[in-house]
Amino acid sequence: MYKNYFFEPKIFTEPSLVSVFVQPNSVYCGINLAEISLPDKCSLLGITRNGNFISCKDNPTIRYGDYVLAVAMSPMMTPTLKVTLKKIHPLYSTPDKCLL
Repeated sequence: MYKNYFFEPKIFTEPSLVSVFVQPNSVYCGINLAEISLPDKCSLLGITRNGNFISCKDNPTIRYGDYVLAVAMSPMMTPTLKVTLKKIHPLYSTPDKCLL
C-alpha cells in the first residue's frame, strides 16, 4: 500500500536561545568556550562582547561582561542550560580585602 509521507504527523520542537551574562565570579571566567560541558541536546553558539559576536569555532576566552549564547533543542532543557551557564564561585570579601 502506498504511504503518503507529506501528511504524516511530525513532532516539532522549537529550539530555545539562551543568553547568559558572565558575572565577575562566574566559574567560566578565564576559560575557553569549548571547555564548557553542556547538558544533552544543548549547544554553544558563541559569545557577544562589546556588541560583537564571536563564534564558538574561534574558541574565545570568556571574560566578565560577555554574554554566552547557547541553544537548547528541547524546551525541557532550557532551565537546565540556564543553571549550567550561571554557575558562580562563592564570593567572600571583607572591607579591607576584596578577592575580585
